[in-house]
Amino acid sequence: MMKKILIFIFISGLLSLVSSIIVPQAFAGFELNVKATALGEINGIAGSNQNPQNRFAQLPDKGMIFTLKPDMSFVYDQWLLRAKPRLEVEYKTFKINETRTDTSDKKVEIIEFQIQRQLSENLFASYARENLQWGPSFLYSPSNPFFRDNGKKDMVRDLEGKGFLELILVHDFSWSTSLIYNTDKGAFNESDFEKTLALKIDYSGEQGYAAIILSHTDHKETRVGAFGGTTLSDAVIIYGETSLQQGSLALFPVAVQGPLTWEMDAVKKDENTLYATLLAGIGYTFESGDTMTFEYLYYGQGYDSEEASNFSQLKKDASFFYSSQSALSGYGTQLLGKAADNQLDFFRQNYLMVQYLNDDIIDAVDLVSRITYCLDDGSSRLYSSVSFDLNDHMELMLSSMMNTGGPDASFGAFLDYQIQVAVEYSF
Repeated sequence: MMKKILIFIFISGLLSLVSSIIVPQAFAGFELNVKATALGEINGIAGSNQNPQNRFAQLPDKGMIFTLKPDMSFVYDQWLLRAKPRLEVEYKTFKINETRTDTSDKKVEIIEFQIQRQLSENLFASYARENLQWGPSFLYSPSNPFFRDNGKKDMVRDLEGKGFLELILVHDFSWSTSLIYNTDKGAFNESDFEKTLALKIDYSGEQGYAAIILSHTDHKETRVGAFGGTTLSDAVIIYGETSLQQGSLALFPVAVQGPLTWEMDAVKKDENTLYATLLAGIGYTFESGDTMTFEYLYYGQGYDSEEASNFSQLKKDASFFYSSQSALSGYGTQLLGKAADNQLDFFRQNYLMVQYLNDDIIDAVDLVSRITYCLDDGSSRLYSSVSFDLNDHMELMLSSMMNTGGPDASFGAFLDYQIQVAVEYSF
């Protein structure tokens, strides 16, 4: 292990030398920024019916990831080329059925790249593998039809990209229109990928901003998304995001006749019902520079009380079949798999997030405290992180997370808690 770490450090230093000395002399318009990160984590695996003795999800209880992150771009004439290759070395330990297992893995991949051509003064075309994000919300970005995770809650991990064809028309300083076609899942690990076509119209003014997004998938799921925000004063901002779609591809627990008792089915996919998601947020900045943020989320596709109760019973029965070592074990495995990937971004319907950012509580130290509370079942996710600027190049980050409410509530199906320590070095 020490040998691999030394090799990792050597390659990082070599890339830094190339970026600072060789590259500027050889290629005008070429930029190379290199970071190296080390992330260690401890996971408290929840004892739940959805993951009996960690046999189903097989989550690591300890892990270490070393990542080398060169970000490069090249501008020539009307072309922009950009790439984010990653070298990752990972160590994990698992405890499954009271038996401990150690594994290691290494991989090299390009998580993002872009090839863009300026066709005219205000028209751009590109093909990219990227993690396409927008919107002001912290908790969740409901207006984005391509990604469920907005990446704002990860300390140092990168989100992998999908394949996109994009045509962007910049009308003026305030308005632009983008035609976006999601062609493939790229490096993103998504089993239920669907090609998606979207039209996005953006407005940006002196007092605020807004956008509307129309999207359509291969399975004829059409949705409308929008976001916007404005500044009320020097200290107060307000913002919101929303989406609206007909029917739902989410899986719901359905009672069936016979010994199998339950099934997970997309029973609402052909409904004419419109399902709305709405997020409203407000942020206040104190004179000290500290910031407090409130966000309320209504997630219309989430389970109601009866559906949540049925889902809890389904997991209990599926866990029994899964562990029975009988002919029904396969059925239990299938049911637990559908329960884990039920196409819901949130388990229930109503959530509140409160976040407080202490900026420079002492010199070069920032503290983030956050609670996400489910108004439907009273469960919560508590999170706190602190970051230290050790010098001009190195940052140390610590975080802790705890889920409350038990394994049948919104947050505790797989983890009780998580502790992370990360170091990031910028060359």
